[in-house]
Amino acid sequence: MTTNALARVAYREAGRATICEILYGPNVLKHASIDAEAGEGEVVTFSGMPLPIDCRPPPGRRRGEQVGVVPEKLIDSHGVFAYAGIAAERIALQRGRFEGIDLESELAWSRWMGAARRGREELARIAKLLGLERPAEQFYVEYCQEAERLLEPVWETTEKLAEALLDKRELLGHHVDRLVHGDDVLERPTVPA
Repeated sequence: MTTNALARVAYREAGRATICEILYGPNVLKHASIDAEAGEGEVVTFSGMPLPIDCRPPPGRRRGEQVGVVPEKLIDSHGVFAYAGIAAERIALQRGRFEGIDLESELAWSRWMGAARRGREELARIAKLLGLERPAEQFYVEYCQEAERLLEPVWETTEKLAEALLDKRELLGHHVDRLVHGDDVLERPTVPA
């Protein structure tokens, strides 16, 4: 695998990890990894369907109290998460992080229509569970644009994550939490014995 190709994988997964931290907060990400031989990577959360921060009950609500979750908000956050890798790769391209690239053709939306297959399939599956439709064969430019908008102000963090992935190949969730939120981020509470 070429250096450019592996760097693209690292930026994709770093972008997904950063968006995961922005949308879902700390202690949600299990790990982020890249595989140099397979040319792919993954970002895994502890829950198959984490609850976005803006869908969580406000502080002070009592345990067991019903809180409504808007399905559209839930699916849209998963859409942004699914397309975050593409968004990060596009930003890295725009910032000249890869050598020998025809920038105009690389940034054309038509080049990306087949990308993020796994993310689109997962989005379609979750949408179906919620009674919504997000066909896996459709590419959602607006999710990608929202991910780009969220990544731009924290791009330095995304680059640090990409560099760390290139160096270590895998980052555990608490390492990502600290890189994104700082050293003062709380660890996942331990279950009393």
